[in-house]
Amino acid sequence: MVIKSLARIVGILGSAIAVAGLGASAFATDVTAVRFGAHDTFSRVVIEADSPIEFDAFVLAEPNPRLVVSLPGAQWRVSGLDNGQGLGHGLFEDFRFDPSGLHPRLVFNLDGPSRINQEMVLDPTDGGYRMVIDINPSTQADFIEAAGFPERSQTLTQLLAEHAQIDALAGVCESPRIVVDAGHGGRDPGALTRFGGGHEADVNLAAARVLRELLEATGRFEVVMTRESDVFIDLEDRVRIARAAEADMFVSLHSDAAGSSSARGAAAYVLSSSGVNRSRTRARREGDWFLPDAANRPDEVNEILFDISMGDKLNRSYQFATELLSEARSVTPLLRERPEHRGFLVLLDAQFPAVLFEMGFLSNEQDSRNLNSDAHRRRLMASIVNALEDHFPSCGQSPGVQFAARTDGAAR
Repeated sequence: MVIKSLARIVGILGSAIAVAGLGASAFATDVTAVRFGAHDTFSRVVIEADSPIEFDAFVLAEPNPRLVVSLPGAQWRVSGLDNGQGLGHGLFEDFRFDPSGLHPRLVFNLDGPSRINQEMVLDPTDGGYRMVIDINPSTQADFIEAAGFPERSQTLTQLLAEHAQIDALAGVCESPRIVVDAGHGGRDPGALTRFGGGHEADVNLAAARVLRELLEATGRFEVVMTRESDVFIDLEDRVRIARAAEADMFVSLHSDAAGSSSARGAAAYVLSSSGVNRSRTRARREGDWFLPDAANRPDEVNEILFDISMGDKLNRSYQFATELLSEARSVTPLLRERPEHRGFLVLLDAQFPAVLFEMGFLSNEQDSRNLNSDAHRRRLMASIVNALEDHFPSCGQSPGVQFAARTDGAAR
């Protein structure tokens, strides 16, 4: 189910621009040191500043475990770390200082699921004001439950996101629009078969046609194909097709190959953090924020909205990829039990969730025979349909996905 409705974000955007225009210098506090301690049962980070500062700490699960410390009005003044990056210790792998927006933040990559055990602020003794945060190892389940942004908005980005969600008006239920992308094609055959049957481009297209047939047979989905014959479609054009179609999910079908014939099994990929950075850098350089009506807004606001949209897209992509692998494991071996993060170009757009599904290895004899089998192909594509039906509940059921902040003044 897809709810299409309006959200009034004009007022909050105006306020955001006005507040951002104040600049951070009027409230600046210098961060002067970041220190770590590793103990038997917990790890500690101490953030030192030259004046009192409020902070907010929380953990995030996707695309990788990390601790985020929001530091309103902070500036980076750590000697020897002019680039704002450094190595951690204990449960802290490394960190970086992100000065963007009204609320700069320190982001710590963690070596696994963790929870915040203690936060405190210590007054100066022989140094600056100290913010102390202790974290403990956690189970994956507890980590996922605790992860997420604070309930009250502590950053401009979250304020915008919450406003778009809370102000959503009741909408109409429409059929989810699925863009099915058959990888490769034309002058790009993709992976070559070793055991007879079609090359990757042919296998992908055959699977895409079956997936379209099965999706349309449910009566619940609209389907758009990026290609319907053996033609070459540029990767960026595939993204443009999905964007123009206002995709609710982008599914790119591929077949893998490896140097060893023993490698086999299906895998699902979603966008990586490096891919997000690549997308953001490109958007800054080219002025294309992958967002509707971006030309009519300042880049600062576009970047905020880009981050909102991308965060929502990553969460929904990972959720669907997990559902897909759960369904596919009954049909084919899995190369990996969980979705992997990659920077594939067809996954970069911020407007819609996207998953690249490697259906198996043409370099493996059994996988190759399966991928060229009509019966196996239908079973495998049926697993995608099942996952999509789980991901998009029917009209009248509770939606599995919350409203996403839309940047054209609407929430979906």
